[in-house]
Amino acid sequence: MKKFLLYAAAVLGNVLLINWSELWYGAEWFTEWLFGLLTVILFAFFLQGWKRYSQNGVGLILITGFGLLTINSIFFVQNLPASICSSLLGLLLIPLYTDHRDAVITAWGFVLINIIINIEVQSGITLVLLSLTTGIGAIVGFRFKFLLLKRCFTVLFSLTFLTLLFAFLLF
Repeated sequence: MKKFLLYAAAVLGNVLLINWSELWYGAEWFTEWLFGLLTVILFAFFLQGWKRYSQNGVGLILITGFGLLTINSIFFVQNLPASICSSLLGLLLIPLYTDHRDAVITAWGFVLINIIINIEVQSGITLVLLSLTTGIGAIVGFRFKFLLLKRCFTVLFSLTFLTLLFAFLLF
């Protein structure tokens, strides 16, 4: 029951932060930063509960991804602040690396993907970078026998590579 409440609180907290940030959109220059840092703080609290009650790698990856989506929703089109807060999420995962390598490396891969998406370059270059990142992640997963990394990034690599191939054939 505590595991369920942990994940429900993390998801509900992120949804509330998205809704509150929409209400305060454009109020002051620091409101987006405030909500972005609140997202990072919520993620830190989630990690404390996760270490104590759950330690499920899939749950860590899903909540990390949901936190990254929350950050992107809060900062909307501001790429640099979104990348900074995404990096902070990745830094919070460092203490978990020794005990949960597979889940943490997979979560770091999603943080890296989010940062690549927020880089202001042409969409073709972004697609190539995403394809390279997911391919390298899949190779690392196969090489070091990380089940979560291997599965997640093999699927993502196939999707990005097919999209890249489709884009180059049409354009």
